[in-house]
Amino acid sequence: MKLNKYITWVFGILLFAVVSCSNEDASNPVLTDTDLKVYFWGEGDNVTGIAWEGYDVLIGETLDLQLQVSPKDGTTVKWVDDETGEILSDNLEFTYAPTQEESKRVNFIATRPSGYEEIVVFNFRGNLDGYTSKINEWQSVLIPQGTQTGTFTVEFDMIPSKDIMNGVVGVLDGIASTYSNNSCIVRLNPSGKIDAYNDTGYEANNELEYHAGVTYHIKMDIDAVNMSYDIYANEQGGDVVEIGKDFKFRNKITHLDYWSMVADNFNLADPGTHRVLNMEITTHTQNQAPVFLDVEDVELAEGNVLEVDIEAVDPLGGTMVLEATNLPRFANFVDLGYGKGKITFSPYDNCGGCDLGLYDINIVATNSAESSNLNFTVEVVDPNAAFDIKVDLADATIWGNGALDATWTQLFGGHVATGVGGDDHVVGVMPFALPNVPAGKRVKSAVLTVNVVANNSWISVEYDVYAIDARATSEVLASDFFLGDFDTDPNATGIQKGFIKNGDAIGEFVMDDTSGEALATFMNNQYQNGATAGQFLFLRISANRNDMDTWAHLQFDSGEVTDTAPVLTVTLEDE
Repeated sequence: MKLNKYITWVFGILLFAVVSCSNEDASNPVLTDTDLKVYFWGEGDNVTGIAWEGYDVLIGETLDLQLQVSPKDGTTVKWVDDETGEILSDNLEFTYAPTQEESKRVNFIATRPSGYEEIVVFNFRGNLDGYTSKINEWQSVLIPQGTQTGTFTVEFDMIPSKDIMNGVVGVLDGIASTYSNNSCIVRLNPSGKIDAYNDTGYEANNELEYHAGVTYHIKMDIDAVNMSYDIYANEQGGDVVEIGKDFKFRNKITHLDYWSMVADNFNLADPGTHRVLNMEITTHTQNQAPVFLDVEDVELAEGNVLEVDIEAVDPLGGTMVLEATNLPRFANFVDLGYGKGKITFSPYDNCGGCDLGLYDINIVATNSAESSNLNFTVEVVDPNAAFDIKVDLADATIWGNGALDATWTQLFGGHVATGVGGDDHVVGVMPFALPNVPAGKRVKSAVLTVNVVANNSWISVEYDVYAIDARATSEVLASDFFLGDFDTDPNATGIQKGFIKNGDAIGEFVMDDTSGEALATFMNNQYQNGATAGQFLFLRISANRNDMDTWAHLQFDSGEVTDTAPVLTVTLEDE
């Protein structure tokens, strides 16, 4: 028992010695002044790199920083404005609260009793929300909602720094390096007004002046498929102004994924910039299928050749394949690549009308995702078949005193003692647009048809038809007036004598064949003398006497009633 107690006592002494040595070895080493370090409070990372990279703080908001130093005892600290030397704080805490746009450098200085210093440079930037434009340097920002291939709305606020400047905001595909990269553009015009780009240049449907420091809200309703947009603007709290409606893209792209901004110096020493903020984008529809440009239904005469251009655009910006289905035998389609194609129609001219008729044409465009169809019709017609030309709405009556009266375009004839028409002589003149006559063809016959609704006269009188030389517009002239014996007017050509006579029953009157051939000859001479399709031929109905001092009244539909308006039926033939 004594031996055990002794052994226990020896081990206790040894254990005390070991523990005492361990406690002495674990004590903190003494730090020298050169061991001074700066850390974020509660973090072990060195602060130097983060401080130099700096902090962006919105105007009106605050940033609170708290540091720690080691060794702490005896170390003094201060935050010093690098530019002015002003001490901003003399403890480990600092608050940055910008009131204006600025870049500010602040030095955190920790000093030991020996005078040894550790300096950490903090960069602070005070910013407004959003982006400030740069002079002649484009900024492009990715649309966070992703690529837009359908209809969507872009809204943002814009604050100009000057009353007169040149700054734009655009929406585009990819990163902007020049104005023409953009599809939709709104501009602070150097004129002091807001405008937008429409197809080939800037314009505005309504005026809205802008002024420095005032916030303007901009809204663009964009249709990427049809490559058009509507744009509206208003001063903060003011009425919304339509700047543009259905404006066409500058850069014709059907998929948009960035917005951009720039300020142009336009040769001023202080050109000004603009601030863009509060941008919001709302997607309404997205489209992945190819989109065809419209093609109208077409008509061509048998024996002629017609080429129709086909074009489709891919909202995804990829490649497409175009294919034609159910083409008639006289049609040929070629896929030209890049979404373009061409159909050539060449119906036979010597097969007894074998290709005459109406044909449905279908073109299919296929991209990596979907397919779309384009449908239109082509009609092959007899090149010599009769066709009608309706009277132009500019038909008018001419009074003997030279006055034109479109109000009474239904009244033609001589003297009206009382009632409608007043106390004067009148004639009626009707413009008809000259038709297109294909090469190798000429007019064979041109027959006028009118519908008489009143024919009252107390004297013997006939109403003749004259043709007046073609003019560029449908305007009826005072010099077109004439009353007198048939074919004695030096300014017109007599076509049919006694087309209508007093006492004839009301109803339809059709020019006789001989007169139709005479009018055809007149029209062919017009073409030979330089008249072209789209110009206007004038037909006049006038009395054959100018001594009508009693009632003579002729009235017929002259355009107000479509089904019974005057019509010119034209037939062509080979030359």
